[in-house]
Amino acid sequence: MNFKNIKKYAFLLGLSVALSAGTTLAAQEGNDNKGASDKLLEEAMSLLDQVELNSPKSRSEIQLIRQKLNKYKKMSIKNSADDNAPELMFSRMGATTNSYSRNNKAKRVAFYNSCRNLNNDSLKQKLHDECAKHTAYDYKEARRFMYTQIDNKNGTLECVYTGKVISVPKGSMPNSSQINCEHTWPQSKGATGDAKSDMHHLFPADPDANGKRGSFPFGFVDNSNIKWAEGGSKFDGSVFEVRKQHRGNVARAMFYFSTVYEMPLDPDQEKTLRKWHVEDPVDANEIARNDYIESLQHNRNPYIDHPEYVEKIADF
Repeated sequence: MNFKNIKKYAFLLGLSVALSAGTTLAAQEGNDNKGASDKLLEEAMSLLDQVELNSPKSRSEIQLIRQKLNKYKKMSIKNSADDNAPELMFSRMGATTNSYSRNNKAKRVAFYNSCRNLNNDSLKQKLHDECAKHTAYDYKEARRFMYTQIDNKNGTLECVYTGKVISVPKGSMPNSSQINCEHTWPQSKGATGDAKSDMHHLFPADPDANGKRGSFPFGFVDNSNIKWAEGGSKFDGSVFEVRKQHRGNVARAMFYFSTVYEMPLDPDQEKTLRKWHVEDPVDANEIARNDYIESLQHNRNPYIDHPEYVEKIADF
């Protein structure tokens, strides 16, 4: 079967199953077709994963197919008796190897259910105990995943601070003079050992922007004393202000790191990060990145899955 026929098969299979599930479940609650429909949709998704690995040039087309499959799957879920489940069904967007995430859905739902009535230190400890159990890679390997897979969008990498885009063929490593690996939690502040290569806080960044940020805390700059600015990010010599498109991502990465590695945030920086978390809410791309990292590292950033946890913890 050639690639075109495989795409057509996967799309038609998933679409017909989803539509069937949606109409049947709406009319007959608890119908046994639900399990079969879900299984067929999972098979279609797995097939797309295999196709994408063999035909990386067709990634954009495959993403569109996934979005359609997820759209109809959401319709069927909305009509089912289980529409009060605590976990939302998100589009996979750019994630390419998400079978681990899908296969562990039930476990994840059960874990988050166990967090429902927890607050402050009890919630933070529960999240730590779960998220600290992850597969650690060496730094070289973590960077390779980030550059060639996680943040590589059709052969390009984008600086999270400036929006500057460089061309990096998928599978290739960029020159360090073009792009760097930004540790959202600085190495000099404790991102060492396994924490140094934790992909939940690693992002591609322009070398100049990365150098300006250094190990300075995040915050709102003094606009009367700006020493550097590009693409919406600014630096005044004391704090680094992130462009609006990445502020929430930074905040949730910092909350994750503080929780997993049990390192406290200073009050001023935490105040800023809480504002950024609200100002720039979780979006589909951030969810897809969380999915992708889970497929490699085998843990998630819980503040992406449940942003409301930030409000339930008074102090990081």
